[in-house]
Amino acid sequence: MNQAIVEIRDLSLGFSRKKVIDGLSVSFAKGEWAVIAGRNGVGKSTFLRCLAGVLLPDSGQVICSQEAPANKTGFISDALSLFEDWTVERAIAFHCRVFAIGEFDDRLLKRLGLSQKDRIRKLSAGERAILHLSLVLSQKPSLLLVDEVMHMLDPYIRELFIETLIEHLAASQATVLTVNHTFSEIEKIPERVLVMDDGKFVIDQTSEALRGQMKKVVVPGSLPATLPCFFSKTEGIYKEYYIYPFREELRAEHALDFQDIALAEIIKAFIGGGYEQKRMA
Repeated sequence: MNQAIVEIRDLSLGFSRKKVIDGLSVSFAKGEWAVIAGRNGVGKSTFLRCLAGVLLPDSGQVICSQEAPANKTGFISDALSLFEDWTVERAIAFHCRVFAIGEFDDRLLKRLGLSQKDRIRKLSAGERAILHLSLVLSQKPSLLLVDEVMHMLDPYIRELFIETLIEHLAASQATVLTVNHTFSEIEKIPERVLVMDDGKFVIDQTSEALRGQMKKVVVPGSLPATLPCFFSKTEGIYKEYYIYPFREELRAEHALDFQDIALAEIIKAFIGGGYEQKRMA
């Protein structure tokens, strides 16, 4: 295992009387791409904001290695907020001054036909995302945090955004943490998947391990009670049952077709199961 580039110890943070992050401990290695998923409001964005230093925790620590100081941590928020009346040129100049950047790479902006004279308030969500990405990558970050941006991008810009992240990861061995609800384009990229619920990570597995541990069964009736069904869709004639944790012995014990499923569907099952458990509580 590579040395941790960031380690989180017993992190807690609340707003008013609601605890959003609750005693969370986890670490991420250099060069790792991890995706964080979960229901709305369980603390994913708050967690990234703590790592970025935007929010200060009530207790606990975020310990960055010497390779990931504050100026080498890049954060792209889902808000995509910038100084609305500024031009692109002024935003670039400000960012370069704050982070002591000598030369700004504007190739991504040129690919979209953006002029540095454009006002930020007139940029589309996709154009803002590419501007944000260009600004952040100019820092040559060792730790890159991306919060629920991809779902708002059109297919061309989403592909450009992802390709650029992959190129940066390959060139610099940066650690990339993304909060995602859209998985089709990055299905095979994340090495690690973390599912958050009520301020903690309830799942923390490699993508490969998750694919092996969850299977789907589609049948017209119900399943034997001995099967570990984590989540089900029982509307219609054929019912879908998500088996977790799956063991190979189950194939011999039950005459059922245990189907392999894509990472996107695995994540949806975990999120759906979280809603189901909340409803039954």
